[in-house]
Amino acid sequence: MGDQPYGQQPYGQPVPPQPQSAGAKWGATSMGMEAHIAAGLGYFFSPILPLIFFLMEKNNRFVKFHAMQSIILGIGAFIWFMVVGIILPIIIGVAGGAADSATGGTGAISGGASLLSCGLVCVTWVGYLGIFAAFIWGLISGFTGKYTKLPIIGGLAEKWSGGPVTPAY
Repeated sequence: MGDQPYGQQPYGQPVPPQPQSAGAKWGATSMGMEAHIAAGLGYFFSPILPLIFFLMEKNNRFVKFHAMQSIILGIGAFIWFMVVGIILPIIIGVAGGAADSATGGTGAISGGASLLSCGLVCVTWVGYLGIFAAFIWGLISGFTGKYTKLPIIGGLAEKWSGGPVTPAY
């Protein structure tokens, strides 16, 4: 017994159970990946890669849920970027134009207009950081095999991916 290598069982002894990976509890995927790997990868290149995962996966609702959550998050991010990219310059331009006409065309922006534009830029960056944080949160929960519903979009993703996810074992 003393001549056995460290950690090796003596001959004829039962092998202790090995710990399962994070994705094993969610069952097999039809794509040949572990579920937690597919769920985590679904947050990359959103919404294109998760759409592929959502359409290709036939039997694993954990992967479908994370893919749908990433799709909704990606569409929401796209809408946010478009609204901010189109509406924000218009509002700042109108506020700047109104301030310019109020100052007699000297090009000086009034305090109210600069405060408005500063506030809008701050709201824009808070939105960008919130979207980025949601992607990171989903990515980590997918790769670690956790069923985490993101605020606001998690319920929609659960409903559109076929209902609540239950572990395979």
